[in-house]
Amino acid sequence: MPAIIINSIEMTDEQKKVIADKFITTFSEVTNVPKDRVYLFFNGYALNEVSTGGKLFSELPATGARHKFNEADWAEKTDK
Repeated sequence: MPAIIINSIEMTDEQKKVIADKFITTFSEVTNVPKDRVYLFFNGYALNEVSTGGKLFSELPATGARHKFNEADWAEKTDK
């Protein structure tokens, strides 16, 4: 049972679905392991549990990471 582990700040379920499909498909194609035998695990971290430059992501200005992986920007890209 191959396993892929993603450590990331929070993502929407739609983002997780896209990432899971792409990672599992690529892994399966390269290794010839059937897709249903590849497992992917998400370890999510809230914005107040991740920091850079001595500041929590939740403290960064609006140009930084906000909410679930810039949820508004993601919605704009996927609504088209």
